[in-house]
Amino acid sequence: MTSLLFTAVALDRAAHLRRDPAVVDALRHGPDRLVAGFWRDLTLLRHGRALLAQGNEAARLLDLASHVVFLGLLEKRPVFAVDLAQMAAEADGSPPQWENGASWGELRAVGTSLPPEDAAILATGRALVNWHRTHVYCGRCGGPTESRDGGHVRTCLDQSCGAQHYPRTDNAVIMLVSDGDKVLLHRQPSWPTGMWSILAGFVEPGETFEQAVARETFEETGIIAGDIHYVASQPWPFPASLMVGFTARAMGGRLTVDRHELEDARWFSRADIAAGFSDVHRADGSGRPYLARPGSIARIMLDAWLPG
Repeated sequence: MTSLLFTAVALDRAAHLRRDPAVVDALRHGPDRLVAGFWRDLTLLRHGRALLAQGNEAARLLDLASHVVFLGLLEKRPVFAVDLAQMAAEADGSPPQWENGASWGELRAVGTSLPPEDAAILATGRALVNWHRTHVYCGRCGGPTESRDGGHVRTCLDQSCGAQHYPRTDNAVIMLVSDGDKVLLHRQPSWPTGMWSILAGFVEPGETFEQAVARETFEETGIIAGDIHYVASQPWPFPASLMVGFTARAMGGRLTVDRHELEDARWFSRADIAAGFSDVHRADGSGRPYLARPGSIARIMLDAWLPG
């Protein structure tokens, strides 16, 4: 699935360079550095691409950063992500202005319009910046932590603890459950009106991915899922998930929606989707149905299933 958003191989992660603070510092202050900026849940863009700042602009972003992460090498040039969350919003609450035609974008919304390599770099940066922002204290003793290994480890500064913490990734399964010509779609209460997608859920301790597919499907809809097969995976840094995709077939059960988890779940035929669903409905305010966002693993799995 080469068209999956955020999966392009853009960077040499250069893990061997992270281990030496002097090397990372030299790269950070070197003339070839590139810097991607993040403010809260937004990322800097320019002319329809990721803004990978150079020269003096890169220096200004680094000076304003509360967290700096070495992402790796892009064509042998070091790439850093910086957290600009401490910058004040404008008087009207909008993001702080940046220079030379730059704008702020929400990666989930703009990702498909970016070059695939840009989207992948920004996904990596967003995930790591968010992790640093939310893990400034040790989960073991509550003491302060410090960034190490170019931003890929946080170490507790309490000498009696010294715990090392690594970036968090939450494994989640996402499954296209079918029954002949029908596919099981659901809605969550927090979603915009009209949006429907395939089922998903987090993997619990002591579970395989396949067991999570069967459990989540039954818990949320009462449908027994079998014939489970892996399809692909996709980083989903909103804030820190890895979506692992599967197909499955309904083997029994009766559709019973768990209203604590879902707003609704229904079987839709291919004809139902062709006749009633459209991406145009996403922005027209009509509340009519549309599928998950293009580029997401949910949408790509559905697009692969729809032709039959």
